[in-house]
Amino acid sequence: MYGTPKVAIKHFDSLKLWTNWAGALGMVQACIWIGLTITAILAYNCELYISDYMTWGSYLKLVFFDVYFRGNCQMSTSDYQNYNTGTLYTVQTVFTQEDILIWSSVYLGVSVCWLIVSIVLLACVRKDNVKLTLGAIYAWVCFMAIVCAMDVAAGVIFGIDYDRFHAKALTMNANSINVGEINPNGAQLLAAGVAALSMMIISLKGFVLWLMNFGLLVYLLARALQIVLDKKDTETLFMPRKDSDDILTTRAPIRAYEDETIKVQAYSNEAYIPETRSTAETIEVNEEAIVRAAHMSQDASLMDRRFRNIDAFQQYPAPNSSRTPRQQSQGPVQETVIVATAGFPVPDYSPQPSPNPNGILRHPHY
Repeated sequence: MYGTPKVAIKHFDSLKLWTNWAGALGMVQACIWIGLTITAILAYNCELYISDYMTWGSYLKLVFFDVYFRGNCQMSTSDYQNYNTGTLYTVQTVFTQEDILIWSSVYLGVSVCWLIVSIVLLACVRKDNVKLTLGAIYAWVCFMAIVCAMDVAAGVIFGIDYDRFHAKALTMNANSINVGEINPNGAQLLAAGVAALSMMIISLKGFVLWLMNFGLLVYLLARALQIVLDKKDTETLFMPRKDSDDILTTRAPIRAYEDETIKVQAYSNEAYIPETRSTAETIEVNEEAIVRAAHMSQDASLMDRRFRNIDAFQQYPAPNSSRTPRQQSQGPVQETVIVATAGFPVPDYSPQPSPNPNGILRHPHY
């Protein structure tokens, strides 16, 4: 009969707007990173075309491929140009090609889940439903937190690689102006440093998208916690949960199966008059009105003696004053005392003359 009261989400329109943005951005980014991780897995297995001719423009792409993505596979010269990678491998990166493969596979699974929860977020936060809204927000926040954490970790790792390549490149001469041997393969280290820097920027999603994702995560998590707190503080008819002007919050609990005890509190105020409990009920009647109504009745002659004296108006015999102590100890007896007073206005029961067709005024018969 009494269901759970419907809890409305405060400022639901603004929450719906933010969830739409979060869901849309999540879907777009998840699709992009699903494609990138699949590309990284294919590159490890040498299933991609790199370059069939080595130039300074294609050299960066070749170094990028060799440092982070190429596995132990062999490629034909029509898809890839071999070169001396001895200088390139003098620097130890944090992630090997096998580690990048594992990382890409895990990120692929996270991106698929990210895509699913983004779709769920868009689908569920359309109506003012607390349960669906909280479930969708919690799921999206959970995977968004995982994505942000993995992005920061990958950005730090590739930043360390960039520092190592840059430090090694500073030890090699690029021309004869400096003292020492000129090593033309030092350009490989510069290209590897650019590759590490590119991976760091890609991992952090250009920094801007990462900040947007983190901001949406914090905002939606705060709104979800606010919805939970508002739900706990909701007042109901039978269980008020916070102070208000409702009498239900201040009344004593109902004890249907316990005897009620009346506590009398004494006050020290001189103007206080204690209440005197009496078992007698006093009824005030108008003697003149009763006598007048009795005389105007059709059987006034029969009731004349009864209503001539108000003391004769007795419905029940008078109580016996000689009661035994046993009867007195049984409890107070309800008595009715009738007090005659002339303070009430006298009603006018006199008949009004009515016109007769013959012109004679006649009184109606009662």
